[in-house]
Amino acid sequence: MHRMNPADGHNLPYWWSTALGVFSLLSLQDYVFILGALISAFFTIKTYYAKRKEERQRAEEDRARTQLLKKYLEEVRDTPHPDKPRTATVVAESLRMIKDEPLKVE
Repeated sequence: MHRMNPADGHNLPYWWSTALGVFSLLSLQDYVFILGALISAFFTIKTYYAKRKEERQRAEEDRARTQLLKKYLEEVRDTPHPDKPRTATVVAESLRMIKDEPLKVE
């Protein structure tokens, strides 16, 4: 087996020669385009995940707000009639109709 002699003018390693060969296949314009495409893809993916996180937080806020409103309306429904605000009475009656509960006449 014959070994390469580093003194015979072949000081360039094979991996470096391969890398230079690969990079010489495309022009500088091609590499700038590829770099731009990679940066664009990175920010697109980052924006996608940020939007998903924001939508998830918004849905959790809506759920919490709905639970608070439901709790308030149930409390208003159970309060005596003279102490109820008129708008709350209308909303409570609408909720009773939705639930098909019998309407109490006070």
